[in-house]
Amino acid sequence: MIKGSQLVGRAVIDMEAAERLGKIKEIIVQRDGERVAGFIVVHGETIVGSGGKRRIIPASAVYSIGPDAMTVRGSSMQELAELDNLPRMSDIIGHKMITQSGRLLGVIDDMLINRADGTIVGFVVGENVRNRLESIFNPQRPRVHGYVRADADLHVGKELIVVPDDALIEGGPSAHEHDGETAGAKTDEADSHPWEERALAEPTRPSIWTRRTETPARARSETPAEPILKTETATPVENYQPAEEARGETSQPDRENEAITIPPQDQSRT
Repeated sequence: MIKGSQLVGRAVIDMEAAERLGKIKEIIVQRDGERVAGFIVVHGETIVGSGGKRRIIPASAVYSIGPDAMTVRGSSMQELAELDNLPRMSDIIGHKMITQSGRLLGVIDDMLINRADGTIVGFVVGENVRNRLESIFNPQRPRVHGYVRADADLHVGKELIVVPDDALIEGGPSAHEHDGETAGAKTDEADSHPWEERALAEPTRPSIWTRRTETPARARSETPAEPILKTETATPVENYQPAEEARGETSQPDRENEAITIPPQDQSRT
């Protein structure tokens, strides 16, 4: 098992072409929250996080996650357009978790991934600075440290998640927990690709996660409509009121010019 934060920044190697593709920038999650859907990989990014080449690698192309790099099969790296619309790990981090009985567990700090096949095991709580500060200033409140099972009956809202009372697993999982069975199956069958098999598996529950950027995107698309409506309603008023004044202002100089030109005509006749 590995944390999602430990994967971010890890090198990605195409083992068939013996080529470094870049490093992991973001983890894409299936909407059912059961498995990793893919990775956003960047190559040539600057220190400030801009520029570089960006590509999406589906989870079905992953061969193995090692201590130093993630290896992928280049022949299976067909980019799927729908992956760009799926939620990211960053969309999950920061949600507050509370049990059905009313116990506040804290906010999601990280995500636990089965490195053998990409299954999402759970969501880590109690490790960020905020949770530690709360335990310092409120020592009577017991500090929660562990993870909530990803396969639990989670009710996900915009910022809050309600979880069953038995969904919390206290303490941290062992490094190879949940990885043994799939790894053993891989050694029995040389042509087995657990990541591909898990990625193509049918979901067992409906979608629970969404992109946090979906709502702001709709709001941004609606904002330009307000100034347009205001200008459309204001245009007749602005055009009508100054129009009379403009005519009055233009007619007055004409009369003044006539008054100025008449005396010379009279002088010429005399």
